[in-house]
This record gives sequence, structure tokens and C-alpha cells, in this order.
Amino acid sequence: MFLRRLRLKNLRSIAELDMQFVQSSGDVRPWTFVLGENGAGKSTILRALALVTAGGEALPEIIGDPDTWIRVGSDAATIELDYATAENQPRYGQLILRRGEGVRKLLEANAETLEQIDAALAHATRNYFVVGYGVSRRRSAEPISWSGMGGSYRNNRAQSVATLFSPDATLISIEQWALDLDYRRGAQGLRPVRKALDTLLADAKFDSIDKERRQLLFQTPDGVLPLSQLSDGYQAMTAWCGDVLFRITETFADRADPLSARGVLLIDELDLHLHPIWQRQLVSFIKRTLPNFQVVATTHSPLTVHQAGEGELFVLKRPERGSAASSLTQFEGAPNKLMLHQLIQSPIFGLDTLDSPQVASLRRELRSLKGVSEEAPADGGRTVASETAASPRPTSQAARSKRVKQIETELATVPTWSEVPEYLQSTNDLLRQISEELSTGPGPARGSKRLRKPRSIGNGGEL
Repeated sequence: MFLRRLRLKNLRSIAELDMQFVQSSGDVRPWTFVLGENGAGKSTILRALALVTAGGEALPEIIGDPDTWIRVGSDAATIELDYATAENQPRYGQLILRRGEGVRKLLEANAETLEQIDAALAHATRNYFVVGYGVSRRRSAEPISWSGMGGSYRNNRAQSVATLFSPDATLISIEQWALDLDYRRGAQGLRPVRKALDTLLADAKFDSIDKERRQLLFQTPDGVLPLSQLSDGYQAMTAWCGDVLFRITETFADRADPLSARGVLLIDELDLHLHPIWQRQLVSFIKRTLPNFQVVATTHSPLTVHQAGEGELFVLKRPERGSAASSLTQFEGAPNKLMLHQLIQSPIFGLDTLDSPQVASLRRELRSLKGVSEEAPADGGRTVASETAASPRPTSQAARSKRVKQIETELATVPTWSEVPEYLQSTNDLLRQISEELSTGPGPARGSKRLRKPRSIGNGGEL
């Protein structure tokens, strides 16, 4: 399945939206990033894609009450999707939701679209492979079982997108399914999983499986540690990435390289809980690991947006007061060819300065004291006068002159764009030295303990 065009009307916060997933050449675009404020409708786009591709069996499990999807003040909502098969055959899907009609009538009214999906799935369950992840990405503690995954979700297709719709849905534990996969398929079946895990985390490499303790072990600067003892950030990364790997390796088990399969990945807040370094690496990791997947991801992070190529970034804004349609704008140019500060100061993020709020406030106060006026911002924001009006302002000329000197003295310590303060340079040197020692040093950090080499499974004690 390849997404080509999505149209929404009166779906939750979105009054109207038309989104293309093809490049100017007509080829399907592999990556689409959606940037926007909270409440603008980013998650709704992902959920709409999951709903219209769900099929008749999965749809009732994820949609809930159809009325909750219809925009306030409207009687009906529409989701339309143009997509193509693996053989590039065009397909069209549509869901119409009418207020007051329950799930049964919804299925009857949209039978044609649902039957088209169901027929493809009946031919092969791997057809139209879609996985999706919401902002809640909790690992399940339950044993491996297709029937037990995703909480109350029984249908496999519903389970694959469950966290987009419910914070109570859970993900498959990477430790449990890796053990299960080894038991059923051996080292050969685990090879693509190991390859992915080796490049997933910045400072931790997969080491082995402790069969006795049923743990995945990772080599870290502190020695060999089980996944449960790694940081929350590591565990959050492995939670949803592990779930993706599980679903792909199970669905495409007969392939020599399951991760080369085609599919669609929907992920809300791609960079959630990630350190800036990881934010800059995650997109590359997904591209390497799933080279034939089409990805639609939402984000708030300029570091993630900075990896978008030409035509890959869309900006979704809340409807302006009195406007009939949400504002969806495709960013012109390639964010990955801009300097990071250029991206942050572009209209999509709207920052008018790279100064800290404190330094920016001092600069505004200084301009005000010197009588420098500024025009009102085009977006209706606050002017220099309004920013400084709330602060006590010196009344006498002598007091104003004194305050001007105070501010100028303080601002004199603020580095220019090309300067690196001495204190920062010293800190940077120290951090680089620590980093080098951790990566090439003699062993675990002081106070840490290396686990005894466990009894492992796989080839030569490795996965």
C-alpha cells in the first residue's frame, strides 16, 4: 500500500484538509512530517489514515463512538484516501460518519470501502500492512500472544494501531518476543532483529540474551546491563521500535529479510522523550531499518524537522477565528539544507530571536529606554512598549541613564554568534574528555558492576 492523497472534512478539529503524499514527479513520497501546535489536528491525520485503511473487522474496535469524530456543529464527517497497491494499481477508500448513527450503520454505509480492504486481507493478511503509534507507548507484561496483545483489541489489524486510539493499549515486550522468536526460528530468524538493535541506541549495543533470566543484555559504558536497567529514554525507544520489529517479522516471516517489506508507519510525536542527539539519529535509523516503508510522523521538534527533505514537511495551524478551514501548508524548500537557526526563526516556528528570554527582555528594555520604537508585529504579538510596560520604568533622566549602563554592562557579557565564552569552552573540553574516556576507556565506570556472563542462546552465545 502506498498513500497518495488524504482529504478530510469536519473531522474533529479539522474543518477541511487536502494532503498529498506524492512528489512533484508523481512518485510516492517516502516520508511526510507534520508540524503543528497542540490541538491543531496532527494526531487526527494519523488516526484518519488508520481508520480508512482498517477494514471491516478492525474498524469497530478502534473507532469507538462515531459521533465523537464529527466536528462540533456538523452533522457528518468524511475521510477520503487515494492509495495504490504494491503493483501501483490505484485504489480509493472513503468513510462517511453521520451523527446519530452507530457503528452498525457506519459499517453498512461504508461497505464498499471496507469490503475492498477486507478482500485484500482475505487474500493475504500482509496486504496493506499498516502500523501506528500514539504518544502512549507502554510495554505489556503479558506473555507473547497475538490474541492477548493491545489489551481489549482482538483483531491483529486493530492491535497494530491501537495506541493511536487508546492510552490503555500496550506494546509487545521486546524481551518476550525476542526469546519467543529465537525458540521458534533460531539465530537465522533473529538476525535482522539483532542488526536493527545494534544501531538503535546511541551508547548501548546489543550483547546477548540471558535465557535463564529472560532478559536482553546491552553493552554500555557501565558494562553489560539488562534492558530494564537502562534509562527511561532507552526503554521508550526500544518499546515502540521493538513492537514494529515484532509485527514485521511475524507478518513477513517467510522472507529472508522481513525488514525489506513494504508498509506504512504512522507515528505521533516521533521524537517523544528523546535526547537531542537521538532526535537527530532516529529518522536515519528508521530509513536504514525499514527502507521500503512509507512514514507519516508528527513532531514539535526543530531537530526532527531539520531532517526533512524537500516537499516532506507540512505545517498544520489551528483555524483562525471565523475561518472555515484548517490551514495546512507545505513548506517550500528543503529544511535539511537550512542552518538550524534559520529553521527556528522561520515562520513555522516563529521565534524572532536566538537570545534567551532573559537576554531578549533586556534588549527590549534597552531599546525602550533609548526611545527606539518598533512596529506592531504582523501576528498581533506584543510590541516593545507592551513588553516593558509591566516593568517599573525609571522616571528621571539620571535613573534612566543609570539603568541603560546597567543593561549595557550585562549585555556586554553575552557572546556574539561566533564567540565561545571561556567558561563554555572549558566545560566543552571537559565533556569531550569524559565522552572519549567512556567510549575508549578501560571498562565500566567507577561504582558500576559488570554482570557475570550469563548463559545465552543463539550462535556462540549471541543473538
